[in-house]
Amino acid sequence: MNLIDTHCHLDEDAFSDDLEDVVCAALKNGVSAIVTIGTDARSSRRSVEMAERFPSVYAAVGIHPNYTSEAGVGDWDVIKELARSPTVVAIGETGLDRYWDYAPPEIQRDYFVRHLELSRSCGKPFIVHCRDADAEVREVLRRDAEHGTLNGVMHSFCQTLESAQECLRMGMHLSFTGML
Repeated sequence: MNLIDTHCHLDEDAFSDDLEDVVCAALKNGVSAIVTIGTDARSSRRSVEMAERFPSVYAAVGIHPNYTSEAGVGDWDVIKELARSPTVVAIGETGLDRYWDYAPPEIQRDYFVRHLELSRSCGKPFIVHCRDADAEVREVLRRDAEHGTLNGVMHSFCQTLESAQECLRMGMHLSFTGML
């Protein structure tokens, strides 16, 4: 069996002492590739560095909705630059989060649209985080789908059947996790 971990956060400090051991253990246990997801400019840069260090690790770069209000002046430019790296296989994690109150909705929405535009311009899929914001996420996706079929995944999907069907019609993929 060929397993791929499509969503982890190897850039977190918890892995700073044993990152190499973690990657080696994953490979030894049948995981052939790992995608580590950036949540801001700094972690996206670290994710790309890990992908350059380990041949089985790939990166996704972006600014997570909960961190959008903390983004600095040049952070979006960093994300756009990193997106061009051959080790980057996806854009995000992006989307909307109404569960936590870490960032104003208008800032999250602005960055969500930016990520979708970046995904289209660099031809890499996007990863959507959606928490208590299903209708608004689908509204943003519908607008983006006016440019053509979407190329992304609804990460940790736990919305309705109606939402799943609409996302699939727009070209999205769904991922299911323990939260469901």
